[in-house]
Amino acid sequence: MQSKSTRGVQQEEVWAAADALIAAGERPTIERVRLKIGRGSPNTVSPMLESWFATLAPRLGVAASGSQPAEEGTPKELHQALNGVWAATVAAARDKANKALAPERHRLAQQGQELEVAREELALREAALTERGVALEHALELAKSQLRDQAAQLEKAGSELEQARSSLATLVQKRDTDRRQFDEQLRALAEERHRTEERASANEKRLLEDVDRARQEAKQSSRALEDTRQKHAIDKESLERTCSELGTRVHEGHLELATLRERLQGAEERVKGLESALTAAALESRRTAKRLPTKSTAGGRRTAGVPTRMP
Repeated sequence: MQSKSTRGVQQEEVWAAADALIAAGERPTIERVRLKIGRGSPNTVSPMLESWFATLAPRLGVAASGSQPAEEGTPKELHQALNGVWAATVAAARDKANKALAPERHRLAQQGQELEVAREELALREAALTERGVALEHALELAKSQLRDQAAQLEKAGSELEQARSSLATLVQKRDTDRRQFDEQLRALAEERHRTEERASANEKRLLEDVDRARQEAKQSSRALEDTRQKHAIDKESLERTCSELGTRVHEGHLELATLRERLQGAEERVKGLESALTAAALESRRTAKRLPTKSTAGGRRTAGVPTRMP
């Protein structure tokens, strides 16, 4: 059964390329077959070329040593010659294949070493990734816990949001009601403002009339005030003259009062002197009356108890 390679190289293509190389007198190798085909990797071409070598002897009519000849009529010497040719061809092909594959084997060995280093690095990366995975698992658990908490908070927030929506709907209804009431109040205020403006206009007109009257009255009051000021100036001047005269009179009165006080003091002193003299005269009169003889009873009655009057 023919198989199909992973890169699209067919087994019959490999065999046809090997046959063409044999026909051209060249030994089929992996690189020559790849160059002949124009594509294919060594790992893909190698097993197909080995399969071509395995079928080469039967196709050439050469049997392996110890085996029965392919046809009874073939001479023994020819079979031996063909076997020798085949053995030499296979040995030469193997040597050339080994020589041709040596760089590839060296490259594969290097790739093996590089793969080993890469494997070690990969192991280290796997360990780091394992640790990171553990850390990520912890972080994931923490994140799950946080998500559960957030979910609970979101559920609570959703409940609160629903309540807020209900409250908002109530507030919207209340706002609409308040707006209607406000509109009604606004219309009432507008009507009241119109009435107020009308009253204000009437009051303004009345006030202007009052202001005009007040101005006229103010003019009249100003003239009356000016007359009053002039009269007051005249009265002030007269009052100042009167005050001056009264001051002079008061001063004269003070002088006269002082004189009268001096006279009164002198009179009081004279009165005291007269009283003293009168008292002394009365005492002397009583003494004298006691010393004088009584002339008659009638005369005594007339004169008794009457003091002698001083000239």
